Amino acid sequence: MRHRVSVVIPTRNRNAKLRRALAAVDGQTFRDFDVWIVDDCSTDGTVQYLRQGGPREDCPHIPAVHVLFNDRPVGAAAARNQALGRVRGELIAFLDDDDVWLPDYLKRQVSTLDRHPQTSASYAVCTEVDEEGHQRRPDLRPLFQYASPLIHLLTESFVHTLSAFVCRREALDRVGPLNEGLLIVHDLDWYARLLMSGGTLLPVPGAAIIRREIPGGLVTRHREWFDEEQSVLRRVFGDSRECASREGHVRVHRALLFARLGIARKDYTFAARRLFEAFRRAPVRSIQIICLRLLRNLRPRAHHPDPSGHDGSTLKP
Repeated sequence: MRHRVSVVIPTRNRNAKLRRALAAVDGQTFRDFDVWIVDDCSTDGTVQYLRQGGPREDCPHIPAVHVLFNDRPVGAAAARNQALGRVRGELIAFLDDDDVWLPDYLKRQVSTLDRHPQTSASYAVCTEVDEEGHQRRPDLRPLFQYASPLIHLLTESFVHTLSAFVCRREALDRVGPLNEGLLIVHDLDWYARLLMSGGTLLPVPGAAIIRREIPGGLVTRHREWFDEEQSVLRRVFGDSRECASREGHVRVHRALLFARLGIARKDYTFAARRLFEAFRRAPVRSIQIICLRLLRNLRPRAHHPDPSGHDGSTLKP
């Protein structure tokens, strides 16, 4: 039986978290989906759980579960690609094994794409929960108005996780698989390729996913994240004349972000280099960005408008 949505979940050595994620999938109010789990050579009992039919026993409301096993670790991008080569759904939803969907997540994603049939993909807003249980909803209001969604994406990276992302099968076939050479930012790379190919992204209003244990691996691996992102930016700036004209602004924004991450991890040498990079490129703009971020943190809004910031404006940053 062909289901309308295929859910792709890579996992490795996160048995308890995988069960929690699957329980959230089991509780979805939208029912026309199947689930593809790719075990990336787990050694913590996950393989046994999956081989013995654990998901079917624990999650009886999931219409269909398919499981793929790797005999060696290949990484999240390659694991996802293994499932993407087999799924048959019209829509493809991604879920990390340590994230949790709210019950109406798939219903809201599908409804958004149905109302906008020309849209390539949609993304939801997350509620982030750290290890101490503190919750926060990221403020995705853009600091500036941007000439295009691609420049906005590269500057502020408004799609925070693949767990909040649903795309049409047609878009995947056109853009191609995830870049398996990127261990961390293969999602950002794919979003950029989608937009560069003429695709479109649309936000789903309201928080619809709980993202656990933030800050997590990306923050502790900030140097790897930075290096991979630089490779993506070099390619995009080389391929897009429009983006190349905004390269300075994008790099200042990203340098200041990584400076904050470096300070948070007490990696002061890395942070100082990123601050120097930002102020060397554009000292006035760097001060402006820092002040805007500080003001936003001091005066958060109870209600956030459309997080995409795609209001049709062509005002350049």
